[in-house]
Amino acid sequence: MEGFLEPFPIIENVVQKLVSLNFEDYIVSFVKNDSSQLRFADNQFTIAKNWTSATLKIFGVKQQKTVSTEINNLTTDVINNTLENLDKLAIALPKNDNYLGISEGPFSYPTIEQLFDPNYDDFHSKSVDNVELAINSALEVGAKRSAGVLYWKKIEEIILSSKGATAQHSKTSYEFTIRSFVDGQTSGQGVSVGCLSNSINFEKAGKQAGEIAKLSEGGKEGKPGKYNVLLSPTVSADIIAATPRAANPFSVEIGFSWLKDKIGEKIGPENVTVYDDALLPNGLDSKPFDDEGHPTGRNVLIEEGILKGLIHNTSTAKKANTVSTGNAGLLSPENSNIFFEPGDYTLDELMELSKGKPTIYITSNWYTRFTSYIDGIFSTIPRDGMFLIENGEITKPVRELRISDSMLNIFNNIKALGKDLTQIKWWEVYVPTFIPSILIEEVNITSATS
Repeated sequence: MEGFLEPFPIIENVVQKLVSLNFEDYIVSFVKNDSSQLRFADNQFTIAKNWTSATLKIFGVKQQKTVSTEINNLTTDVINNTLENLDKLAIALPKNDNYLGISEGPFSYPTIEQLFDPNYDDFHSKSVDNVELAINSALEVGAKRSAGVLYWKKIEEIILSSKGATAQHSKTSYEFTIRSFVDGQTSGQGVSVGCLSNSINFEKAGKQAGEIAKLSEGGKEGKPGKYNVLLSPTVSADIIAATPRAANPFSVEIGFSWLKDKIGEKIGPENVTVYDDALLPNGLDSKPFDDEGHPTGRNVLIEEGILKGLIHNTSTAKKANTVSTGNAGLLSPENSNIFFEPGDYTLDELMELSKGKPTIYITSNWYTRFTSYIDGIFSTIPRDGMFLIENGEITKPVRELRISDSMLNIFNNIKALGKDLTQIKWWEVYVPTFIPSILIEEVNITSATS
């Protein structure tokens, strides 16, 4: 494959050096990244940049002592000096009792559709027009100004391990976020992401941001209390998807998960099934192999409300007497894409389902913070448009409220899922998540200043 010929001599030299230094196990990956960015504010472009990087990622094991490094200056002298220093560090370190090996190959790998955009090179010349389309779409529905960012990149990766894993792949990705304003207190957000440029709907994202901002005009301070809450996919991806993200043995072990000892237990209603799925077409974190070179797959995390299992790398799997799920992370397991089975309801139908109780519709949020990870107690601040729904209809915008509840209560009180399955990723949602709008009952809403 074009673009992968040059790295092989570098990887070969690294492997020879690691063997000469008596490393028993190793994983070497070479990642080439071509990235671009467009930033805009007040409807004007503020930053346009492109950068290319090549990185060697090296994981080594010597007498059960684990070390790792990344090298960006790929000259022979720098690589050799870095590896010699890595060896000295390994000699000085104590044994890593949590390290129980890496996955043993050789392997065959899955084929995943829609990961590489054949129009990637052409997109550069169209990027400005696409962003302007989003800005103009927001203006047409009442927004006064917009700000945001578009990232797009191409990644080429090779991996080789001492246990026979050898693989390579290429992928592209696009991430667009726009936030539109009518005045200093009214705003809306639109997000569109994917691996293919034709999957990014700039017009829809801009229109959504502008419409939410316009609807937010005249918002007053809301009243704290217990509400049904309707979450947009953007908010669901942060709050609801936090529970499947917590299905990680490393998080459980260090006390950063509320799912300890809950495998096999019912943690949600029967209409909730969630996967960690690295094979999704157009998935931002879809990938044929993990950081150990182990093949990836689709893993059931929650099935009909029951927690079925955790994600694993080789070491955590051996500790749990199970097998790797293809989710390494060398230091700890890592999610690929989180995928929620969608429901059958439109947004209007979700509002109608909540007709008997005042409901708050939250379109965006940020600053999700925990007071207790082990209990999943958290708060998050809605931003952008937030609306009171009465008798199944939006009646007025509200503001200055926050969600203050527990993750298990939120997840267990899911009433219904929409059909508007959307892939979400932005700085508040770091794991790509395919999720619809979700209606939740009996959520604790407090004052934003409490």
